[in-house]
Amino acid sequence: MNLTVAEIAALTGGRAEGGDGRTVTGVGPAERAGPHDLAFLDSADKTALLASCRAAAVLLPEAAAVPAAGGPGPARIYVKDPRYAFALVLRELEKETAPPRRSGTHPSAVVAASASVAPDAWIGPCCVVEDGAVVGPRASLDAGCFVGRGASIGEEARLHPGVSVLARCSVGKRSVLHSGTVIGSDGYGYVRSGGRHEKVPQLGVVEIGDDVEIGANCAIDRAALDRTVIGDGTKLDNLVHIAHNVRIGKNCLILAQAGIAGSTEIGDNVVIAGQSGLSDHIKVGANSVVMGRTGVIADLAEGSVVLGPLGRPRREFMRIEAALSRLPEIYAEFKRLRKSRGDEKKNP
Repeated sequence: MNLTVAEIAALTGGRAEGGDGRTVTGVGPAERAGPHDLAFLDSADKTALLASCRAAAVLLPEAAAVPAAGGPGPARIYVKDPRYAFALVLRELEKETAPPRRSGTHPSAVVAASASVAPDAWIGPCCVVEDGAVVGPRASLDAGCFVGRGASIGEEARLHPGVSVLARCSVGKRSVLHSGTVIGSDGYGYVRSGGRHEKVPQLGVVEIGDDVEIGANCAIDRAALDRTVIGDGTKLDNLVHIAHNVRIGKNCLILAQAGIAGSTEIGDNVVIAGQSGLSDHIKVGANSVVMGRTGVIADLAEGSVVLGPLGRPRREFMRIEAALSRLPEIYAEFKRLRKSRGDEKKNP
């Protein structure tokens, strides 16, 4: 990367002050950035760090009113959202550091004659593309990926090494699936008969929307009969499990080790934090937040914020926790009152 302060300001829609002739060649955190790096501060409260910052330039929120850079101090670039602006610069850096995009089919790959692979797609080493599968324009399958019968991979989608997209499942445009993830594993469906658990065939599919990112080692189960759906723009962290028939809306965030049981419906813009679990056949309204290590066992209205093993409203949960913290004190007072009344029965 080799960008001037003015070019970074143009790229991020910001306003630059000072450092007109400086060139930025790298990035770093404000505390450790070097004299040719770009850094960012995400709040006006952190501007004291500028005194010791050695960066060539710093992205700052528009509300951070500090004097224009003079002398060796970093140039200031004022933007609406420093984190987002920094991400835009990182994208430019990524373009330079990423290996050049490839096309074609590696000699070790196995591609069925009936599969349809765009000429500018890349099928990497030891990949398998089965009968009737479709791999769209500029899609990329890294080493060891598997695309099952009748599955489809959308335009510019990327499958990192070792991803499996099983039969008849689909991945949308520009979606990214990280290593070890399985799309279309069988849903967990059994019926008890004669003292045994008999498997219920899982005949549905998984549909992954456009611009979805799914972390490493996730499992998205196919529906029993219909579809498991991940909406456009949704992002899953590593180690997330989505059970059969689940439907997740657009632009949701689901963090590590979360699990969603079968046939649950998640609205748009929902955040589900790490190690949370959602029961089956419930509905979570749009714009809700399920905080970390929360269990949800009933429907949530739109805009809910819940916490705790029973998914209580956050403020209610915090009040309960505050009361529980006083339980030893309350119990001691209870015993004192019983004694003062002459109650000689043994306390429970």
